[in-house]
Amino acid sequence: MKRRQLIASAASLAPFVVLGQPAFAADKVLTVGAAVFPDTLKPGIGSFASQSLLVQTNEQLVQRDAVGNPQPTLATSWELVEPTTMRFHLRQGVKFTDGVEFTADDVVYTIGYVQDPQNAYGAAARISAVTGATAVDKYTVDIKTKAVFPTLLRAMAEVPILPKHYAEKVGTKGLTDKPMGTGPFIFQEWVPGDHYTLTSNKNYWGGAPKFDKVIIRTIPDGSTRVAALVSGEAQIIEEVPIDLIEQVQASGVAKVDEIATSVGLVLTFDTLIKPFDNPKVREAFDYAIDKPLILKQILKGQGEILDAQLLTKAALGYNPDIKARPFDPAKAKQMLVEAGYDFNTPVPILTQNGKYVSDTDICNAIAGMLNNIGVKATVDAVEGGTFQARANVMKMGALHMIGWYSLGDGDFATVWYTKAGHRTNWYSEDYEKMFTAARSTNDEKERIRLYHEMAALAYKEMPSLFLFGLPSLYGVNKNVTGFGAASDKILHLAKVEFK
Repeated sequence: MKRRQLIASAASLAPFVVLGQPAFAADKVLTVGAAVFPDTLKPGIGSFASQSLLVQTNEQLVQRDAVGNPQPTLATSWELVEPTTMRFHLRQGVKFTDGVEFTADDVVYTIGYVQDPQNAYGAAARISAVTGATAVDKYTVDIKTKAVFPTLLRAMAEVPILPKHYAEKVGTKGLTDKPMGTGPFIFQEWVPGDHYTLTSNKNYWGGAPKFDKVIIRTIPDGSTRVAALVSGEAQIIEEVPIDLIEQVQASGVAKVDEIATSVGLVLTFDTLIKPFDNPKVREAFDYAIDKPLILKQILKGQGEILDAQLLTKAALGYNPDIKARPFDPAKAKQMLVEAGYDFNTPVPILTQNGKYVSDTDICNAIAGMLNNIGVKATVDAVEGGTFQARANVMKMGALHMIGWYSLGDGDFATVWYTKAGHRTNWYSEDYEKMFTAARSTNDEKERIRLYHEMAALAYKEMPSLFLFGLPSLYGVNKNVTGFGAASDKILHLAKVEFK
């Protein structure tokens, strides 16, 4: 698509115009074009798309910086007081947006909420070793674990703090309908599948945002997101399509802000659906995919091919001894014949349209490669809310595309292949035992050894087709400062300013 076509496309963006005003109007409205929306704002549904919205109102004890390292937020410092007890010292003088002070009681309440199975908190698996939290005093809280838990601090970035007084009054429905926290923004309106509107918290402890309102709109189509950016209707957009990077850079009004992520993009099998309960069938599919061709032609060399494992090369636990299977369609078809595969079996590939860089294009290419060996593969590209609804009940069909972030540590990605992760129907008792052992020791060499063995087991069993490590690509108006691409794709908007 040429630049003039992008600009012409902006004429069709009426739903994305902010009250008919030009960009950077006097009332300082920031408009963000999101690639994917969740279907609900329920606390802890377990996706970064959801968390990216929720952390605008509800902050964590620690937040990840752009490269994934924990930074003080509602906690100013922390230390291990015992091998299984981490003490957090809380920021004093912080108030929720209704004026009530934030204290240790809110942290204790939040941990209990996460642990309550009735709340179906998606990130509960991140802190499954936690046994509870205790208020030492008004501004100090101890979080206890049943064993040594080396990833506790990083895991707390997955747990936005809930206001105890408000949650007890309104319940989960109230927390979902109208989130409220200590964050830089105040909830105004949520229209699923369309927009999320927030106003600035003028009393924010970190300093009031430099604009009055933020509107985050879901714009699933990549070319439409770029058109909104180039026309000035949006000042920040997520997931610039690879083939439109040059157009954004040449627009004169915007630039691309890129950062490497730790996401492993995979196609996960539902192993309860025959014949995908057979590891040989799953392995055959892997040989059918020409990953170097997809990397070259679709991703234009951006990112990396996963070495037949979930972790990217920079993550703790990456196994250098495992390499991606070569493209061998003849072998793939022969293996399917030997496995007794019924080539009349429909194989729908479910993906979130626009969630990851070139996700739908990648799925279409893979479907074509599978069709070339006689597999009847099709692509079902849906919006984020529809995908999440199916994920919540684990009804995603034979294959679905998902990206799991390691955030630099093997624990954070490998958890999703455990029963507690509630993200896959594949189960291995050996994998479970190794996972538990790896998150129960501070011996880094032992943890690496265990992750290597887990990767070897997953290579043999193939619960997923391991595809690519991807970058994160944002489009940003050149008059915007204070925004940076984040490796976990969480929007950080509190420091954004207009020149």
